[in-house]
Amino acid sequence: MLAASLDDIGDDLTWQPAAREAWDELYRRAGRSGLEQSWAYGEAVAGQHNYTMERHVIAAGSTPLALVQAYRKTYWHIGVTRILRGPVWLIEPPGDPLGDPRGAAVCAAIARRYRGRRLDFLSWLPELPDDPRSEALLNALGFRRVVTGYASAWLDLRQSPEALLAGLQGKWRAALHKAEREGLAISLDGKARQKQAALLLYDTFRRKKRFVGPPGDFIAAIDAADGKALLSLSARQGDKLVAGVILLRHGASATYMASWTSGVGRAGQAHNLLLWHGIEELRKSGIQWLDLGGLNTESQRGLARFKLGLGGEVFTLTGSYL
Repeated sequence: MLAASLDDIGDDLTWQPAAREAWDELYRRAGRSGLEQSWAYGEAVAGQHNYTMERHVIAAGSTPLALVQAYRKTYWHIGVTRILRGPVWLIEPPGDPLGDPRGAAVCAAIARRYRGRRLDFLSWLPELPDDPRSEALLNALGFRRVVTGYASAWLDLRQSPEALLAGLQGKWRAALHKAEREGLAISLDGKARQKQAALLLYDTFRRKKRFVGPPGDFIAAIDAADGKALLSLSARQGDKLVAGVILLRHGASATYMASWTSGVGRAGQAHNLLLWHGIEELRKSGIQWLDLGGLNTESQRGLARFKLGLGGEVFTLTGSYL
């Protein structure tokens, strides 16, 4: 019954190919949106991994309901499509797309489009909350969960600096004040050679610590696709670089993307000061929300605690489905 009703209402929706200017305007209007659905991220995926990009506005009449960016590749006549953190919802009010029946219809339309042929497969991390409604809907559409929910946190940058400071956990605030007393100098890496140096230091740190993270050349590809995306900050003690943080702007949101530190930077709590300055810069440029870039409480407990110390709103998505 559920699948049949979804088919009926989904037939009224239209798919409209989107040029970049229209995409960017709607994407910003959405407010909170995942980096993976930004135009620049799609360009980086296409260039680095040889995917074909498909970008559409899904609408009911003249009312846009959602944006969806899909990455497609063919292997020996088998079509594989990936959708990450999509769709970007334009349904009002935000935050509960399945509270509106059109939300379920959009999901049904996506399923039909990318599973329409016998040898087509869709791997989908939908921007849906981890609750029974989401799982029931996706199961009714023929999907099964293969990876459990993705968790992260949103920090509301529309708050005043005073409110943001008050929202910090006590240990995080104390570490920030300690960093301020250490005499660390924070600078913006605005020039191309400074950005390249920051990405090189991050890549070196990533390989040394053997942690999973986006490689520097992928971050550079996002920067090449959108020159306003990359916000890189470095911390110095005297004439020595001791830590760095990389944030990526996308629409009205930004994502905490990468970081590196030395022993001196760790002892001086440089990351707290770097991220605090980064938040100030994001607010100055009109960014309203900061996605803290995922919370892994199993293999990266320390980093997860650090991110949670900012006092953001934790959310969990329903997971990846096939």
